[in-house]
Amino acid sequence: MKGIKIIGPKQVDVVDWPDPSLSSKEVKVRIKASALCRSDLSIYYMKPVVGKLPPGAVVPGHEPAGVIEEVGSAVDEFKKGDRVAISCFDGCGKCYYCKIGQPNLCYDMKCLGFDRHGGDAETLITPAATCLKIPDEMSFNLAAVSTDAIGNLYNSMEEIRVRANDRVAIIGVGPMGLSGVLCAKALGAEVIAIDLETSRLESALVLGADHVFISQEAEEGVKKLTNGWGVDGVVECSGATPAISLAFQIVKKLGRISQIGVEGGLAEINIMNQILGKKITYIGSWYFRMWEWDRICDFIIKKIGVENAEKIISHKYPLERDAVREAWQLFDEKKTDKVIFIP
Repeated sequence: MKGIKIIGPKQVDVVDWPDPSLSSKEVKVRIKASALCRSDLSIYYMKPVVGKLPPGAVVPGHEPAGVIEEVGSAVDEFKKGDRVAISCFDGCGKCYYCKIGQPNLCYDMKCLGFDRHGGDAETLITPAATCLKIPDEMSFNLAAVSTDAIGNLYNSMEEIRVRANDRVAIIGVGPMGLSGVLCAKALGAEVIAIDLETSRLESALVLGADHVFISQEAEEGVKKLTNGWGVDGVVECSGATPAISLAFQIVKKLGRISQIGVEGGLAEINIMNQILGKKITYIGSWYFRMWEWDRICDFIIKKIGVENAEKIISHKYPLERDAVREAWQLFDEKKTDKVIFIP
């Protein structure tokens, strides 16, 4: 099978990989769309954020969608021809976390594109348990970005209990943050987008943000906008240390923060002043619960709108060497929103 391979720091290629065999509980999916994510760049930099394998050991890509073209002998919930998106987490299926729909927390979890072959290829062999049926109203492109991007942000909004008329700040409006803008706006919130890049703030406005602030001006801007109270909720999507600090500065007392970004991985938090003194809720966000998928699709179709949701996709590339190299480079340079590979 033809697929992407990481061959060195900031170096990618398209090569022929051996075709994996199909086990009884797996399906073979013909990939129709596979999206790039910021965490893919950790492999690009040769410093994977998850997984135990070295970069280049498997095909990357943890946001794919396609059509099932073969099913294992023990698979009865899917059939040839089914349109599916793929959850990036494969758990043991037996532990408490797997049983409550969170295989991402399983101690035996394997992550698509990090621990096993991902979706940046012509085909993918994956456990049937990772497949998610796609409604007819959704394209393969939208289905791919509705997993780790829109689906993840939908879950974040649920975790911090975003409701109509809440003020919600999204810090870092790359593809994940833009997904947050879509979700928060569809829930009826007043949305504030914050980023270092003016081009990304422009994208946030297109997707429905009510206010935008350059990062350096955000604290003062939010203070004026809220008469000093702060916002009800913050979704921090960059992971940069200054951005995490900003989240604690702009959230109001009794407010909620969802942490998605992991870029820096470190932040200094004043426990008394920023957590106890404000009685805030600070929660890590890492993917949606498997049983939320149908709810996520319904939310996208009925609340966000499929055409509006697809606006987070700015670039589409074929699975060809020069195109793939350009895609990773532009994505790394923050010159794109969501990028899709179409084999």
